[in-house]
Amino acid sequence: MRFLRRHPILISIVLFFFATQFISLRYEGRQVGDSFSSFILTLTYYPQKLIFILTGEIVSAWQNYIELVGVRNENERLRNEIRKLRQEKFHLWEAELQNDRLKKLLGLKGNSTYDVVSANVIAGSPSILRSQVVIIDKGSENGISQGMPVATYEGIVGRILLVGEKSSEVILITDDISAVDAYIHRTRARGIVKGTGGGCIMEYLEKKADVSVGDKVISSGKDGFFPKEVVIGTVVETEASGGFIRARVLPDMDLNSLEEVVVILKLPKEKVLNE
Repeated sequence: MRFLRRHPILISIVLFFFATQFISLRYEGRQVGDSFSSFILTLTYYPQKLIFILTGEIVSAWQNYIELVGVRNENERLRNEIRKLRQEKFHLWEAELQNDRLKKLLGLKGNSTYDVVSANVIAGSPSILRSQVVIIDKGSENGISQGMPVATYEGIVGRILLVGEKSSEVILITDDISAVDAYIHRTRARGIVKGTGGGCIMEYLEKKADVSVGDKVISSGKDGFFPKEVVIGTVVETEASGGFIRARVLPDMDLNSLEEVVVILKLPKEKVLNE
């Protein structure tokens, strides 16, 4: 009943159409040129034409709706495909970077006179009292012992502080208890690189030593911890300090974003003697 109240014109057209069809059926046997039949034919033309147009519009609208749904579905599929391709591109880029880092680490392995173990950095410092520490995923079962040096292809990272069966703590060279016997690579001026809790300072350089901003600092191997001639960092500032020169040294790698390192299987007691 609600439909009838809302669409009276449409109902009237449909009823009129069926009425005229009924009348035309009753006069189906009349002659071809019968005037009444012609009148009925003319009369039914308009509702038939209207129904034809309305039907065409409805079919067209339905087809457009179907096509629109298809386009929407296709757009969604394409968007998903684009997202998938972007994710694949990102993963390929990430894999390429990781592969490049691993190649460089393998190069460090090949150039080392000591055996080394590759490790992933899996966490930062477990203590709020000592921030310059990272955790690696290798431990005593991999041949790692306390005091062993840790590096990347860019240079020294630090040394093993504590060892567990499957993981170890690495104290970074920027920690304030860290110290490395070192040289200025260009002039062989010797000093001690100490951590400052966030950076490095090279101390005890002779006052007459030739030290300039941009000089590379390398390990001397004389401290018994680190192999000889491993890069520590770059001099970024110098100043006089009593009877010595002090140089601020910036590590060549970003110690806050370490991902892979190598542990050099060299015990502290094995001093490097081939100076």
